[in-house]
Amino acid sequence: MAPLRKVVVVGASTTGMANLGSFVVEALKADATFEVTVVSRKSSATNPDGVKVLKLADDLPLGELEKAFAGQDAVVMATNFQVFGQEEKFIDAAIKAGVKRFIPSEFGSNTRNQNTLAMFPMMGAKARVISELKAKESDGITWTAICAGMIADTGLTTGFFGYDLQGHTATIWEDGNRKFSSSTRENIGKAVCGVLKHPEITANQYIFVSSFETSMNELLSALEKAQGVKYSISYTKVEDEVKEGKAMLAKGDFMKAHKLMLAANLLPGYGNNFAEEEKLWNDRLGVPRENVDEVVARIVRG
Repeated sequence: MAPLRKVVVVGASTTGMANLGSFVVEALKADATFEVTVVSRKSSATNPDGVKVLKLADDLPLGELEKAFAGQDAVVMATNFQVFGQEEKFIDAAIKAGVKRFIPSEFGSNTRNQNTLAMFPMMGAKARVISELKAKESDGITWTAICAGMIADTGLTTGFFGYDLQGHTATIWEDGNRKFSSSTRENIGKAVCGVLKHPEITANQYIFVSSFETSMNELLSALEKAQGVKYSISYTKVEDEVKEGKAMLAKGDFMKAHKLMLAANLLPGYGNNFAEEEKLWNDRLGVPRENVDEVVARIVRG
């Protein structure tokens, strides 16, 4: 099957915690295989160079989406929580427009693992999108869910992983040796390209990629090496962090409830050490493995 050449990306903002869409667009632009279109709201400042940009009404109505998707081979959703609950509209627009492949906004933890879904219920929204896509395969749409683990860049720079890069402090969970999968945003962009270049083998399934499998202790060592300082370390237990995360979730504080996502990546049986618990697709999709020390040094340099 020929590569899916004409690609529309929804959610290419350069702002926000992960701004993953901008990295997906850059990866597609760098490959002459693809013709890239970006869809954004009229109120958005998103206007990447070198691609066609379509500005739609802020509520992204179905009719406008269908017109924007017309003639496209694939739709890549790089959106954040703002569109959770609206994905069916994008899927229906893609089907009506004759789109061949729909790549939902996964790109993180293993959402086909029931333990992960139970730990962090917001991931259930992503799983429901896959269920919707499976139910509509008979309408001619295919899909690929790309799981890439926790994002290394933002996980370190935002404090999500428990490191303060300015204060040189670290909170280590348990003994700090549990391995989990992680990817850089550049590699996630390359994974999208790989899927689109290999549509037949990636159709209607989850695929797993990672830059590396690492641990809290390994990241700590890499940070100390890159910054030339020793960190002040405190230790915590998964049980305590999960209890606090669930309390925050019950209060509706979803940002502080992120501890539950981190817990799902540090516990065995949650499917988030892809090299051991799943099957990596890096080689087949042309996604390079990366060195932890080199990636951390690059992040520290900014």
